[in-house]
Amino acid sequence: MNGVEKFPSVIADIMNRSVTTVDVGMKVIDAAKIMAREKVGCVVVVEGGKAVGIVTERDMLERILAAGRDPSKTTIGEIMSSPLIQVGEDSSILEAIRKMRRHNIRRLAVMEGEKLVGIVTDKDILRAVAILALASFHPLLEI
Repeated sequence: MNGVEKFPSVIADIMNRSVTTVDVGMKVIDAAKIMAREKVGCVVVVEGGKAVGIVTERDMLERILAAGRDPSKTTIGEIMSSPLIQVGEDSSILEAIRKMRRHNIRRLAVMEGEKLVGIVTDKDILRAVAILALASFHPLLEI
């Protein structure tokens, strides 16, 4: 046994199960305050309990600040990226990389059927790939 069996291979192994969600009708200013308080770079937008989109810090900069819009009068639903690009918990890391490249995004919602169960970022994937690369150079590595 070379220890590689312990290394991440599917999204469930690397995703963050703590996801900040906001309602589609929330004002951007309030969502920004939540993001700052929780120290997160994005929020998943929900409508009627269903995940329908995502808003990132970059979205707020480009679609609010740079566009001269008022964040206290603009709703999250007006600036969200939708549809929400997603993967399943059992999806491979390679599949997630392909989706991110195809859609030119850095975050994927992780779904179990219709239920939002996590989020995976390009940094999560990079960390996992680095661990796998390290393991290939050190076949006896045990972590």
